[in-house]
Amino acid sequence: MKHSWTLKMLLSAGLILLTYAPLGSAEETTHTARVEVYALHSGDKIVYSYRVINNTPKTIAAVTIGLDKRGDVNPGNDVYELLGLPSGWNAKFGIPSTSSNSPTGWRVSLITPEQESDAHALTWAPLNDRTPRLLPGQNLGKMSISLDKADSNYLTGHAMLSFADGSPANLTVPLERLDTSPPRVTVYLHPDTIMPQDNKFVAIKATFSIKDDYDRMPEIKLESITSNEPLGADDIRDASIGLDDRYFKLRAASKSFAGRIYTVTYSATDASGNQTMATANVMVSANHHPYDQGEPRQP
Repeated sequence: MKHSWTLKMLLSAGLILLTYAPLGSAEETTHTARVEVYALHSGDKIVYSYRVINNTPKTIAAVTIGLDKRGDVNPGNDVYELLGLPSGWNAKFGIPSTSSNSPTGWRVSLITPEQESDAHALTWAPLNDRTPRLLPGQNLGKMSISLDKADSNYLTGHAMLSFADGSPANLTVPLERLDTSPPRVTVYLHPDTIMPQDNKFVAIKATFSIKDDYDRMPEIKLESITSNEPLGADDIRDASIGLDDRYFKLRAASKSFAGRIYTVTYSATDASGNQTMATANVMVSANHHPYDQGEPRQP
């Protein structure tokens, strides 16, 4: 094992201390690189965006997402992690420009292991020798890819950074997911109070106030509609549980003097998988008999 000498000054004691440490110890590996990722919904697509922060003393010449080198140089031990294919990808033309974004002078391509596999990785690399690399102390963004369906491996896998020269030739780091907070959601139901109408149905519309740190369009799903009273099989109509259903009908009836309360629950899930639940109520006013209004009871 190689070793190095480290010079330390103990100012308070007025001493100079020379220490001996193995090369590659914690004292010499404080500078590394980070790869950050977040996801968002864009129309019917999921977009994963990456940023590389180069805190190493080396120049980075390529960035591969979804490849774990397992800390050695044996390609047989490499783990390809991505399963979902970029939108519109095909073997002949590769990744469409409409499904990806790259830094100026860089391009993205899909790579696969030598053995047949459903998994793959994505590599961003300069187009030619004239394209600037990522120098020490610099950041590189504008790397994104669109998928038709979410694949959590794009958030939780690894990134391999290839260096322009020197040894080691590459470095594998875990992806750092930036979005870890669920959306903040408020549900509004219109109308939220209805009068008993001889068992007629009233159309209800749901609207939302939604805020998320990264995803402006979290996925909304109707999770349930319940009541403080036993419900008949036909008291709720046109409600699609498990889907983004914002219009349904409720029976305007109550079986008690206290009134019926429908509780409607929605979930909001951002593209990074963070989920929250939100509820709102529809009140069916109590049934009032004539004698409840001050009228005399009939004998």
